[in-house]
Amino acid sequence: MLIFFATIKDEQSRNKLEALYIKYGKDMFKVSYRVLNDYQLAQDAVQAAFIKLVGNLDKIDEINCNKTRAFVVIIVRNISINMYRERKRRNHMSLEGMEDALPDDSQMIDEKLISMEMFSQIVSKIKELHPAYSDIISLKFFYFYSDNEIAKIFNITQENVRVRLYRAKRSLIKLLSQSEELIENGWFFGSESGG
Repeated sequence: MLIFFATIKDEQSRNKLEALYIKYGKDMFKVSYRVLNDYQLAQDAVQAAFIKLVGNLDKIDEINCNKTRAFVVIIVRNISINMYRERKRRNHMSLEGMEDALPDDSQMIDEKLISMEMFSQIVSKIKELHPAYSDIISLKFFYFYSDNEIAKIFNITQENVRVRLYRAKRSLIKLLSQSEELIENGWFFGSESGG
């Protein structure tokens, strides 16, 4: 990472990036590792996030604030998710080989494939939400942040976190209920009222 910083000619930008790395580097690595579950890939994702930050330094006014922390965490999270998808795509096995790779338990291979496909569709629908909603759902359910940690990131109260999370879930349910693929596959059974 130090070699990358040394290549930046503008001293002010270099100093800002170094300060971001010192302050948030470990947090960024943790977020990336949770997604990728691979030490080397998580390091690569953090480095890619800093490369992306070079073009977005004008959006960062203050280093030590929750808004900046949320910004860098979301960047590294998105890069990590893209890396995970790319790795998954490259490692795609044939259906014949899948039966040998998956443990033999009560769930049939068809059910596992459907579950993976539905998970992808749900993630896709989360991305369609308003950014504030998709970010709060991601932090809560994919990265397992507590309400208190999310409140600190967004500089809001825990009660406000719960309200936003409730609204985000309602919006997601509405999007999912409109998804013909999920309805056809029998995943979405009814309305928000539990019908």
